[in-house]
Amino acid sequence: MTTRITRDFIESYLSCKYKGYLTVAGHRGTRSDYERFLAESREKVTRTAIHKILGGHSAGGIERDVRLTPATLKRGAAFLLNVSVEDESIFLAFDGLQRVPGNSGLGDFHYIPVLFTEGRQIRKPQRALLDVYALLLSRVQGRLPASGIVWHGDECLATRVRLNADPHKADLLLGELGRMRGEEVPPRLVLNDHCAVCEFRQRCHQQAVEEDNISLLRGVKEREVKAYARKGILTVTQLAHTFRPRRRRRRSKNGGHGHQPALQALAIRDRRTYVFGSPRLPDAPVRVYLDLEGKPDQRFVYLVGVILTDGSSESRHSFWADRPEDEPRIFEQFLRLLRPYEDFRVFCYGSYERAFLKRMRKCARRKRLVDRVLTRMTNVLSIIYDHVYFPAYSNGLKDVARALGSAWSDPDASGLQSLVWRARWEQAGEEALKQRLLRYNLEDCAALRRVTEVLFAITASDGQGVAAADGSVNAAPAARVEDLDALAFPRKSGSIDFVNPDFAAVNKLAYFDYQRERVYVRTSRMLRKNLARSNGRVNRKLRVSKDVLIEARRCPHCRSEAITIATGDGAPVWPTAGKRAFDLVITAAGIRRRVIRCRTHPHQCSDCGRGFVPEAYERLDKHFHGLKSWAMHMHVGHRIGLAVVESMFREQFGLHVDRTEIHMFKSLLARYYRPTYRQLLGSLRSGNLIHADETEVSLRTGRGYIWVFASLETVIFLYKPSREGGFLKEYLDGFRGVLVSDFYAAYDAIPCPKQKCLVHLMRDMNQLLLNHPFDDELKSVTGSFGRLLRAVVTTIDQYGLKRRHLRVHRREVSDYLGGLCRQPFRSEAAEDLRQRLLRNRDELFTFLQHDGVPWNNNNAENAIRQFGYYRDRTAGTMRESGLQDYLVLLSLCHTCRYRGVSFFQFLRSGQRDLDLFCQTKHRRRFPLVQTYPKGFTPPHYARIAKPRRTSPFSEGVGHAPQGAERGEAGKPD
Repeated sequence: MTTRITRDFIESYLSCKYKGYLTVAGHRGTRSDYERFLAESREKVTRTAIHKILGGHSAGGIERDVRLTPATLKRGAAFLLNVSVEDESIFLAFDGLQRVPGNSGLGDFHYIPVLFTEGRQIRKPQRALLDVYALLLSRVQGRLPASGIVWHGDECLATRVRLNADPHKADLLLGELGRMRGEEVPPRLVLNDHCAVCEFRQRCHQQAVEEDNISLLRGVKEREVKAYARKGILTVTQLAHTFRPRRRRRRSKNGGHGHQPALQALAIRDRRTYVFGSPRLPDAPVRVYLDLEGKPDQRFVYLVGVILTDGSSESRHSFWADRPEDEPRIFEQFLRLLRPYEDFRVFCYGSYERAFLKRMRKCARRKRLVDRVLTRMTNVLSIIYDHVYFPAYSNGLKDVARALGSAWSDPDASGLQSLVWRARWEQAGEEALKQRLLRYNLEDCAALRRVTEVLFAITASDGQGVAAADGSVNAAPAARVEDLDALAFPRKSGSIDFVNPDFAAVNKLAYFDYQRERVYVRTSRMLRKNLARSNGRVNRKLRVSKDVLIEARRCPHCRSEAITIATGDGAPVWPTAGKRAFDLVITAAGIRRRVIRCRTHPHQCSDCGRGFVPEAYERLDKHFHGLKSWAMHMHVGHRIGLAVVESMFREQFGLHVDRTEIHMFKSLLARYYRPTYRQLLGSLRSGNLIHADETEVSLRTGRGYIWVFASLETVIFLYKPSREGGFLKEYLDGFRGVLVSDFYAAYDAIPCPKQKCLVHLMRDMNQLLLNHPFDDELKSVTGSFGRLLRAVVTTIDQYGLKRRHLRVHRREVSDYLGGLCRQPFRSEAAEDLRQRLLRNRDELFTFLQHDGVPWNNNNAENAIRQFGYYRDRTAGTMRESGLQDYLVLLSLCHTCRYRGVSFFQFLRSGQRDLDLFCQTKHRRRFPLVQTYPKGFTPPHYARIAKPRRTSPFSEGVGHAPQGAERGEAGKPD
């Protein structure tokens, strides 16, 4: 091959490497109508742009049909049109060059490239072509242009485009094109989205079918094709053999499975429709099959096609718009068609129809009817994507419907072809083109109806076979994936959905707990004794350790101290019932149970005459702070489940504490220690170092993210419903230290020095080496980096994180990064890694300039790992409120661990200032009688003393109000 590099060659290569090879080899294919239409559109844009340029400049300021030489550019024309650059390997024609101010080798001005293109949007191929033009131009004028001009679209608009400041990518592209000119072996064939408009589409498709090429599966992108190739999977048949059914997560998002290319390949290999999971397709007496035709780039829908079925009758409707101004009219016609029907269901294929309805709702007169249509719209594609795999290479309507027997009267019918027909009609106004579009649109509606009816047959027959609309059986029968292998979904736990209702009723009576408590207990004396001992009144039989009398000092109504107490024979009259409170007395020798019986008697105010019971008695805390602290120490500090903690209370202390009560301990203590949590956050903000990381967590309501911020002494856990990092700047407001994190871009918004975790970078490099074991350029980049980092870490291991010892490595780092700037690579993996290193060059070795700043993110990762143990055990069962309470206590737990103090001792002390506790080891003693927050009544005492009012929690959990009790209530234990 001796063909020179041309614009056609570059554009073909950017669209598809295989097309670039065929183009430079001199092959020619059959151009489609759409491709010819694009060429005509480009010529039209070129003529219009030249006309506008000539109209905006004087005749002497424009030169045409010149060569790109320094002498030509130094003449300083305002605009150069059709500028050619030619040598033994390149023959390119610039659409234009525009003079702009700025010093260069030409003087106080330089030129920027101008491109004419037909597309309404400027996409990646146009930007890459401009970068090539800019590189060639910089070799002549001595300056790389910072931007280019693109004239594009039907309106022929001029848009300034910022160019890549690094010319290595353009240079690398020219090098690859040059090597392809001399190669005789074509690159690997990989089908892509450009194949729909390519002149070689039939040739490549036939070759791909003969090779059984894995890129025939339209859902598999080029990156995935390369990943499969590294595993030795090159064909659709090979991919089909890799499918293994996987159990769906118990609480997976939206109940879907996600699309699996291996199962699609299996359906093609077996010529069978596979049903994965349980698809649900809503139905109604009136079915409406909707399909739209429009110009997506102009947001203009010109044709609405509808097939409406009502029982045995069918009607077909088409609503046509000549101009964009007619769009609201055809939309109202569509709504008028649906208005008489009360119960209907609208079926569409994809999200284009729903987006159109939402857009037109803004100008609709009957918004309620539009809302009703939106709520009754079903996207058939979303159901197919998750659950149904037809023997077709893609999930497009054409491929799926053709696999089910549908056909179109025009063999070239497609969405792109409809754009050509519409453009031709707008130019000539031929009625035949309009009728062709109307027929094509209704055939799409009929194909949608066919696919929908097959889905209804699949759901009705439970995958046992697909009955066609005419009663025949489809050639591709359906089967459930679960039936492929009886061992694919082993049932480990959970209930079984019995088809026979009698089986379901019998199964409910076969559970272990039910039979022991309702059946076996009637014949076993031991079970009756065990059941009697395990009831909820076991705490009432415990021996009382201390009696406490609670008396009030003031009337709660008038605040008077003139209170009389009912007495008998000079002694207080005890009430008929008292309340028991439970606590754990913790000493150096062990832990023992304490049962406190609290009583009171009726009070009466002499001034207002009202009777009352002391408020401290009504708000009596059933479980005191020591018991709560021990429970949370077990649950948070030792990661013991609530059910096990409940069992430990029963076995070790003889107390019955229900797990719902233990869950309430978590909420109460989390509220009590909120000030401590805020104190820790303040210490992080005022410090000089923060490690940050995040991880995903599964909740009952969906998925969220746990963010961790840690220093050498403090840890903060935070829950957010998404991974968006917009809150970081405000949350860490005031922090001016060094932030150590991974390469997640959200951390870049924090205005502070940053250190990227080099362990993350090493892991990524190692994976690249595993994926590309024979890439010598990649090995050279990673090898040099490894030697540099090993020398730095050796110094750290010897002297610690001291700036005065680490500064000797700054020259080595500068030389390494400088070498990367001057050395582009042919290897795609090596070039991507080089770009990544240069992009983050200012944040890779920040620790060399500071004292005490580590080079990896181990503090945050260690904290994430500690949370991971809890997450793995409770996945999908947590609520957001309970998780946030847990994170408060977990932050305290690991902060205590980092500071070398006991989390249990800190909880016992009741101290909320962790810094003061670490300094003094101060132990605070609670009063003997402890109460719930004012206005709060625990559920277990609601039957004993009903409160007069309820209000939200207040601070001071576990404390009695000052002066609320007299007698023995105020004595320390």
